[in-house]
Amino acid sequence: MRAFLSFLIAVVCSVTAHAADPYPSRPIRLLIPFPPAGITDLSGRIVAEGLRDKLKQTVVAENKPGANGVIGLKELLKAEPDGYTLMVGNVGSLVLNYAIDTKAPFDPMKDVVPIAGTAEYATTMVVHKGLPVNSVQEFIAYAKARPGELTYGSTGEGSLANLSTQLLMQKTGIKMVHAPYKGGPLALNDLIAGHIQLIIEVSPVVNEQVLAGTIEGLAVTSPYRQAGLPNVPTFEEAGVPGVVVTGWLGIYGPPGLPNDVRETLGKAIVEVVKDPEIQKKLRAIGFEPTGQGVEAFTAHHAAEVKRWVEFYSEVGLRK
Repeated sequence: MRAFLSFLIAVVCSVTAHAADPYPSRPIRLLIPFPPAGITDLSGRIVAEGLRDKLKQTVVAENKPGANGVIGLKELLKAEPDGYTLMVGNVGSLVLNYAIDTKAPFDPMKDVVPIAGTAEYATTMVVHKGLPVNSVQEFIAYAKARPGELTYGSTGEGSLANLSTQLLMQKTGIKMVHAPYKGGPLALNDLIAGHIQLIIEVSPVVNEQVLAGTIEGLAVTSPYRQAGLPNVPTFEEAGVPGVVVTGWLGIYGPPGLPNDVRETLGKAIVEVVKDPEIQKKLRAIGFEPTGQGVEAFTAHHAAEVKRWVEFYSEVGLRK
């Protein structure tokens, strides 16, 4: 009996000591619910690198791709809400997927806890190098002469890439065939190979190939020219007003995340994103750093859910 009591006291003391450890006292997993080299992966790894230095703790970026972000989300929901498992989320996976489908297997207002916003991004219209076009207007004329013959790629109906292309077709009247992919880099590979003719993919995925000359960049969906592609016009400048699409990324935790841990993480992430070296790395590949704290990012997340649910309902695309 005395031995059992000694054991029980030791366990209680161990649990108490562990509970008193300042956060974070062990490695953090940062889930990336998409394949390597996509926007979520690229931005997530830059933030993870900064958090390692800021928190003086290991932060492991871990890809969990599949089902347009749902596999990674399910992994987050299985985790203890203690701040040691986080996830990079974006407007496509967490908001557009839900807004377009009433039977989406998650609720972005209940299943995730917004912690901090990290970056904004737009999409870039790029075409296969062998296509005989050098501008948006030339592409429109080329596509109108071949209705239903050209194929465009995207990461699915709920993605920013598909939304951008749908807007282009709506504004210009061109008709193309959709080829869905599991990730932007996969669509990019097929574009380079000539299996598809167009993608309007998130800028960080394609801009490097535009600069390398392997694909042709025709326009960007941001309302401003991108620092990394100063010679590529906006759609407004290219003569197609109304094709303006920007997305965002942020760090999330599971439901039940303690407020003190959430605030600690939110403050650290904002400081990381506002670091000049981190901003330089983000801008170099097509991101615009945001650095929204807990309160601002939570409000932004809720407003975006409302905005896109209303949009897809109004245009009759909500399934």
